[in-house]
Amino acid sequence: MMELSPAPDGPDLPLVTVAVLAYNRRDPLRVNLTKLRDELDWPADRLEVIVVDNASTDGTADMVRSEFGEVRLIRSEVNTGISGWNRAFEAGTGDWFLVLDDDCYVTGDALHRAIAGAREHAADLVSFKVRAPGEEVVFNEFYDTGLLAFWGCSVLLSGRAARELGGFDPGIFIWGHEAEFVARLLDRGWRHLHLPDVVSVHMKSPADFKLAQHRRNLQSFGYIAAKLLRPRDLLPAAGNLMLRVLTESVRRPEILTCMPAVAAGLRDGLRNRAPVRPAVSDLYRRNFIEFSSPLIFARGPLLIWRQRGRADLAELDAGERRDRFWRERADCYPQGTGTLSV
Repeated sequence: MMELSPAPDGPDLPLVTVAVLAYNRRDPLRVNLTKLRDELDWPADRLEVIVVDNASTDGTADMVRSEFGEVRLIRSEVNTGISGWNRAFEAGTGDWFLVLDDDCYVTGDALHRAIAGAREHAADLVSFKVRAPGEEVVFNEFYDTGLLAFWGCSVLLSGRAARELGGFDPGIFIWGHEAEFVARLLDRGWRHLHLPDVVSVHMKSPADFKLAQHRRNLQSFGYIAAKLLRPRDLLPAAGNLMLRVLTESVRRPEILTCMPAVAAGLRDGLRNRAPVRPAVSDLYRRNFIEFSSPLIFARGPLLIWRQRGRADLAELDAGERRDRFWRERADCYPQGTGTLSV
């Protein structure tokens, strides 16, 4: 376990705004807020908790008002998706923002360790290990976001990252916003620290395949590519996203219905063009798994691997090839603590 310098104590302890986005998860939110109040080792007078209720219909707002009077509640009349967090970034006064889903929490000295790590590594974003209740299911092992994204249910942002980057892009309703945000952060020359010694608990398990979620993810990836990547990187990334739909539809024909979502994402991204620096664009094209060629993960591509001199990979299944993709890019997908800046 990495030893970190302790976060400052007493009057020098930074003010932390906890930004919680809620939507129709009243009971998990109650657990979240109870854990923050009773089990997080951080002085109450240096903690500002803001809940943004994204137009819930299950009594979430009433529960917060009646049971957590110390929490600031911001009620939205419309579900704006992940950009709802931006209202907490605008209202919060913290030096740091602990960003949480309504069904995710941290306890103990997690915040001390995260802020100490950020100070030691001069990082503006700190991502954590995310596990389901119990110790056996780790989200980062299910899907390794590495340093090019993060599991969006929990992250620590510096005040300048939360405010100066304009929060999460409202062009993405849900899923995929993490990679878009990190790309813009890296474009500023700022640093992402992944700190797996800090653990957050996400009160669910990684989802099985759901077509609607897959469609939304692909739309987000198309949007990110078209908005942020330079032309030389955008073209292969966009082509690989469309090829992915075609190759996956061989086994699941219903996935072909995702093609319009990819096209819509590309269209909307082009309308909001804001290319990152060439070095950041190249980094994502080469190392972000969603922009890579799907042929390397397809079933039985023996001819492809032999042509590339990689017949040793031909017998690996798609999951093993995916893991190998991440392991071969250790700078972007570290096994332990790691940092990335460009």
